[in-house]
Amino acid sequence: MSNDRTIEDTYAIRMMLQRLVLAGLKVALGCRDKRGVFQILFQEAGRIGVRLPPQDLEAWQLGGSESVSLAFEDRGFRFEAVVTCLGGAELDGVPCTAFTLPRSVRRADDNRLAFFAPDTATSVTFSNSRNAVLDGEIRGFGSDGFELALKDTGQKIEDVLRMGEESTLDLALEDGLLLTASARVAYYGVNVVGMKFTERVDKTLLGQYRNWLDTQQRIQAQRDRESFESGRTPSRGPALPGVRLWVDREPTILILTEREDFARHMAEALGRKFGILSLDYITGPVKPFLKPFPGADPDWGRIKLMVIHNHLRLASPLELSRQIVEQEKCPLPIILAGSDEDETLKRNRALAAGAVDYMPVEPFKILAILRKLDETLKLFA
Repeated sequence: MSNDRTIEDTYAIRMMLQRLVLAGLKVALGCRDKRGVFQILFQEAGRIGVRLPPQDLEAWQLGGSESVSLAFEDRGFRFEAVVTCLGGAELDGVPCTAFTLPRSVRRADDNRLAFFAPDTATSVTFSNSRNAVLDGEIRGFGSDGFELALKDTGQKIEDVLRMGEESTLDLALEDGLLLTASARVAYYGVNVVGMKFTERVDKTLLGQYRNWLDTQQRIQAQRDRESFESGRTPSRGPALPGVRLWVDREPTILILTEREDFARHMAEALGRKFGILSLDYITGPVKPFLKPFPGADPDWGRIKLMVIHNHLRLASPLELSRQIVEQEKCPLPIILAGSDEDETLKRNRALAAGAVDYMPVEPFKILAILRKLDETLKLFA
């Protein structure tokens, strides 16, 4: 990314949006009094597809040529644009809404020093005014400074560096360039601190650093273009994930969630009694994902119960439950899982969507969860 705050290169815009598609990320849409965050399903020449289903499209009352604000984050930077609604669309059987490709996108975080984010954070050693030597990593670079994070994620950066405090760092860059420079805290970001070079930085060394930064931007841009043009990655939609086996035991429970830490926690807590599979669900029917895990049921394999977590990449838990029950004719019990707020309301909505119950998992109360799963399996045995 260059230091330009507005990007009008169509090719560059498509590459940015393609990264969001492949990463399974979401974009924010806004029109009049309506706001929402939705999965971006595809980008192609002239348009993008967003998982705004027909019922929501109707509720938004988006007519033809309606302008809609678009916001998203790419490589840690926030962008804004305006797109035009093209109406309903579909991707692999998933209903969505098509919008025009943005003609331009604008950086929404102009106050930041950084405008280039490396694909891998750069390690650095730095000190503070209390002579502590710390290990960090640079998440973003700019001509006049950089954004610094601690490698120790358990420590807060604001506890190490105060506003306006100076720091000396040793940064080993590619091509044998070693940058030893002083910088001052200019602002705090999310788990990072913006550091601006002080006037004491050697001008020759600073010039070498800026040349290095320009080279890295061009190298990254070339890699992006080659990857986009090569066809090594799909042009539409993220790669579908596979089911992950955590505990091999009967009866087996399938957990649908985008949160690997939640699936791991469930496996560790429940693995002595239940087998645990998890799926980071993206799109399409669920049944085909279960083919590697055959069982008595030719369609649903060894699965005896499904838990749909409230953290999903595409469909809402309610939409996914309806799909599995109504479209895929699943005879297995389905339990929706989430926070304990408004539990009665969420249970009623879960039942209306074809699930058999709602189970609070936030906070995580292992005995209550074990009892709920055990009772449900016995009821549907």
